[in-house]
Amino acid sequence: MRTAPIEWSYAGGSDPLCGTGATSAERLLAYGMATLFTAIILATDHFRGTPVADGWRIALLAFFAFDIAGGAVANMLNSCKRFYHTDLHPGEGLGARLAKNPMLFTAIHVHPIVAAYVFGGSLLNAVAWYILLQISVLLVLACPLYLRRAMAAAATVLAVLASQSFLPLGAGLEWFIPCLFIKMVLGHAVQEEPYRA
Repeated sequence: MRTAPIEWSYAGGSDPLCGTGATSAERLLAYGMATLFTAIILATDHFRGTPVADGWRIALLAFFAFDIAGGAVANMLNSCKRFYHTDLHPGEGLGARLAKNPMLFTAIHVHPIVAAYVFGGSLLNAVAWYILLQISVLLVLACPLYLRRAMAAAATVLAVLASQSFLPLGAGLEWFIPCLFIKMVLGHAVQEEPYRA
């Protein structure tokens, strides 16, 4: 059986995307994928018959793509797992306090509602997704630790299926809910052993 050292301690400057103490490889993967996903989402929207974003809305779409699609990768990093699932360190501020509380961090992600309002999606479906996101994280946290990853995967698969069939957020936003659930439910809410580089 192969084992890897697990490291829960960290030090260094605060890194809200990659987690404090992220290695260069972790930063490259997180920021690189966030940039790539943003470029793909913006290009896909640009070449759609009817783009959802124009003018200042392009900047908002880019923000959502970077934050949500990029966050789906970043929240799986060992540095993020280490940062999210340890106690608050001296000197860490409100941002760290929010990030280390899965329910509060999820609650501030009103992204579906804002996206539906700005990009012409279904506001009713957006509110439903916001509520379902909160419930999904709550269910994951209510499970014993050994079941959390599987419960998070189940909730995420259901979200992927539902968002593509009977509860769409809106045209051009098909990526939004699956990426949000990967980021928040499968990534952020699940405590996993942070392996050392």
